[in-house]
Amino acid sequence: MSPVSGRDGGGGGVQLEKLRRLVHDRGKLAPIARLVDAQVLSLEPGHVLVRYAVKPEFMHPGQAVQGGIVTVYADMAMAMAAQTLCDEGEFLATSQLSISFLEPVTQGPVLGEGKVVKRGRSTFFMEAAVRDSDGRELARATSVGTARRVKRQ
Repeated sequence: MSPVSGRDGGGGGVQLEKLRRLVHDRGKLAPIARLVDAQVLSLEPGHVLVRYAVKPEFMHPGQAVQGGIVTVYADMAMAMAAQTLCDEGEFLATSQLSISFLEPVTQGPVLGEGKVVKRGRSTFFMEAAVRDSDGRELARATSVGTARRVKRQ
């Protein structure tokens, strides 16, 4: 994989280590990550590979996973990839997302690969591919997100 272009470093190392600990404690994952049974297989700076479940309740009457769920697979992979590069106390907010559905998702598990293509001071440009277990690409997405400070309550 080619390195992320744009701003180097930042506090990503701290965030990366926090994410690595988090993925091993499934109880602390976001509820949506638990819903799609997200299992992080690889987590590196600006890059993530996640396995997702395909559940019967995700299927529409045409016997394929509803597009919103496939979008969750892609968005989550991109956001996790960007989060590895965020500074301490920052959280990625997606501001734009585009997805192309290339083939129907009819069985699982599926893999979501997310990566940061370019990073500015607070803006991230990301892409993701959702593939079946044979490596066939089912969906491709691009996204723009902004790192924002999380206010502690």
